[in-house]
Amino acid sequence: MRIGVDATSIRPGHSAGIEAFTYGLLNGLTQGPHQLAVEILAGTADEWRQRVPAEGIAWSEVGVSLRTDNAVGSFLRRHTPRRVQSSVTLRRTVNLVRQWHRPLAATASEVTLYPFSGVPVRADPAVMVLHDLRHFHPEIASPGYRDMISRNVARASAVVVSWPHPYREALEFFPAARDKIALVPLPAFHAAPTRPVTETEPGLLVYPSSTAPLKNHATLLEAMALLPECRLVCPGPLVEPQASRLLARAARPDLLGRVSFPGFVTVQELAELYARASAVVVPSLWEAASGAMLEAFSWGLPVACADVDPLRAQLEFTGADAAVFSAKSPESLARAVRRILHDRDHYAEASRRAGARLADRTWADTAADYAAVLDWVTAGRPGPIPRSPFAATLTS
Repeated sequence: MRIGVDATSIRPGHSAGIEAFTYGLLNGLTQGPHQLAVEILAGTADEWRQRVPAEGIAWSEVGVSLRTDNAVGSFLRRHTPRRVQSSVTLRRTVNLVRQWHRPLAATASEVTLYPFSGVPVRADPAVMVLHDLRHFHPEIASPGYRDMISRNVARASAVVVSWPHPYREALEFFPAARDKIALVPLPAFHAAPTRPVTETEPGLLVYPSSTAPLKNHATLLEAMALLPECRLVCPGPLVEPQASRLLARAARPDLLGRVSFPGFVTVQELAELYARASAVVVPSLWEAASGAMLEAFSWGLPVACADVDPLRAQLEFTGADAAVFSAKSPESLARAVRRILHDRDHYAEASRRAGARLADRTWADTAADYAAVLDWVTAGRPGPIPRSPFAATLTS
């Protein structure tokens, strides 16, 4: 099958979970008999080839206007009011400007995959990946992205969702599209190898994530002020303007030397952190499913997580036990951390059991499920949309 992939929305080292997902899926797809043509941002080919080293991918670098990592894009992101940033008018305008000098290229691909649902689906036929629907919820609403996602769902030939909670929401929000929505679960992005013999650092907490406001680092840092016995490392893309605020808070005397934001780290560096960690903390206000939590299960690390619907659903389908805290309460978070550190053996064993349930899921498995959906589209969508066998085990 000739598969096109529009990855121009992904900037290596700065796109967090979407980035890790796309690397994993591409590596999985290269293990099958597919021809891949991948569009990426201009100037990023070397970084992509490092993370997806397989031969046989046709890389195509594309210039995109108003990127958030250039001077104009960064200025607009920092100084545009949030209400305006989230508006339908601005989102449509930005998309028009970005596509102005980028006409739809002629392609030999039979189907095009869009790993990120927040950019316009332009190809036909196309398969869109819908990771979560947080923009449809009043407390996190972004009318601009909600409009973009709704348009994409209507246009795409198929929509793939990664976990049961957003899958159920997709069926609820888009009932007319339910026959073209598939659930294809992911493996842990950075699963544990055979665990090296490493001494756990008492009180070392890890939260791998970008510094986007939704990730709720602000509450976590205030909880750390109540946990003088702990140290925190938060690897992940430093997204502005939140990153500067968090770094300034971490530099104050009550946190100085105990909280660090090393930025995007290599897989090996992340593995070394997990090998030393006492626990993983996930204070996020919304996720499709937390990659950090899945990785914690893989490593057998205790987890404390926010009491939000997607994370609760993740605990349910993995059968895990975590210390759950009120998402915006530093005091509740601090109590949860002390609980898992006090009863670490119990929570570590609960994570190991959950990890064992997910252990056999690989990127090759995920890619095979995606290929079945892509093939269904190229064949004219005969019969019901293919269902992932692994998804059946999660939802049964």
